[in-house]
Amino acid sequence: MVVGRKPNSRKKGLKVLVYGDTGSGKSLFGLSFPKIKVLDSEDGLGWYENDEEGKNILEIFDTQSFYDLEDVLEELKEDSNFGTFIVDSETKIHEDVQQALLDIDEKRAKQKGQNVLDANVSIRSYGKIKQIETKLQNSKIELASRGVNIVSIAQSVDIMEEVSANKRVKVGEAPNMKKKADYDYDVVIRLFVKDQKFYGEIEKDRTKVTSVGEVVENPSYNIWKSKIENKKNQGEIVNKNFVADSMKSKERYEEELDEMGLTDKEKLTKFVNSLEKASDKKDFAGLLTSELGIKTLSKASEEQLIKSLEMAEKFKKDRGL
Repeated sequence: MVVGRKPNSRKKGLKVLVYGDTGSGKSLFGLSFPKIKVLDSEDGLGWYENDEEGKNILEIFDTQSFYDLEDVLEELKEDSNFGTFIVDSETKIHEDVQQALLDIDEKRAKQKGQNVLDANVSIRSYGKIKQIETKLQNSKIELASRGVNIVSIAQSVDIMEEVSANKRVKVGEAPNMKKKADYDYDVVIRLFVKDQKFYGEIEKDRTKVTSVGEVVENPSYNIWKSKIENKKNQGEIVNKNFVADSMKSKERYEEELDEMGLTDKEKLTKFVNSLEKASDKKDFAGLLTSELGIKTLSKASEEQLIKSLEMAEKFKKDRGL
């Protein structure tokens, strides 16, 4: 059971999503943050490694693999010697997840004697893609809860709208990554170039440092520096484990699915069998006898079984099982 906490001043990292076309200053924005560890999936940071722009880089992970990203995020949870983690770019990781699942679907199609060229990402694979990307997002959120700034960099994709049978027009832009990923971030910025200058349009800012719709020239860490480094943001770290929470939800749901087709007697038998300690089994059996008069489950009435299941829930809670 989750334990509540009182609101307090605690250290937390800023989660930023920036996206835009090639050459819009996305990488330079990320490099303005302090004490950086970065996953470089586009081999674009090499131009800045020995320059002034790259002076804040502590370590670079060169990979496009979502498995590598998962491993890196896990390792960084035990690392307190950096302040910012950058993924440059989220688009390449997103594409890697999709390609990996498409390859599997093509392999399955081939094994079934189907035309590989007709193979598309299956509904099952789309579900797996969502599962993988949600897990990666939760790991980033967890890092931010420990005081690490997260900067996700994505390429932009055009949002098209059909205006007639044969005509579609561009109505906007969006980050090319996990759908609705922007909900996970504190700040979302669309970067663009105008008159050879870098600009950022603010699409979201939970910190209230900037306003939605505001356009800022040369956006960088300095805009949010005072908010991030303020004394109110230097309290204790609240460790969170959203990946574990997600797994717990999955396991709980699977348990519920397993029990959906069971009778009350089968559910009660399953509970008794799940008790690992002999003392727990003996104590629970004693309760059934003393409270409900049940000596053997085979002779218990439906009413007794319903009350027994209620007692099982209370017994599990009281024993911390």
